[in-house]
Amino acid sequence: IAGLLAATALMVTPSAEAGLIGTGPASSCSTSSKVFAPWGDYRNYLLVPGGAFEAGTPAWALSGGAKVVAGNEPFYVHSKLDKNSLYLPNGSSALSPTVCFGLGDWHARFFVRNVGSTSGKLRVDVTVKSLLGVLSILDGGTVSGTGVWAPSPDIGLTLTNICSLLGVKAVSFRFRPTGTGAAFQVDDVYLDPWKSF
Repeated sequence: IAGLLAATALMVTPSAEAGLIGTGPASSCSTSSKVFAPWGDYRNYLLVPGGAFEAGTPAWALSGGAKVVAGNEPFYVHSKLDKNSLYLPNGSSALSPTVCFGLGDWHARFFVRNVGSTSGKLRVDVTVKSLLGVLSILDGGTVSGTGVWAPSPDIGLTLTNICSLLGVKAVSFRFRPTGTGAAFQVDDVYLDPWKSF
């Protein structure tokens, strides 16, 4: 058995950033800030790549009519110069680039505004691609919203911690409206990439 494990270990040579299971190159986890402090959340958060939806930032994979539109969340937590947000109509989805991820990650948050049916929900999935190309999609929960911009509740990443034990260093987030007539705007998507107490 020990020989089989050693042979398997030699066949699998993950990159330093991907771990045993990976999503491709991940961003650095070095720059963080307490962007949600005005709402009583003092954890350190890292902007998900392209999560401000501004020109010149990493692009998200958009489908089904999802697009970047004029109109920023009114708190300008990322930058006073920001001008855009993500629009997600019914049937659309948006997948982020990978972001660094380590053991003990707990929270993701963003700004959201419901611009569709009041009964609509915004589903958040956490995606991880294995070395074999198999995509795992973990449930990050659903968010509702009003017609007014507000911080989302915590998106708990408890399930993804199981993957973290297997060496995951990067994850992606997928947003998609659910329900008849559901439509949302999203802006300034952040991850708390360290365990917070």
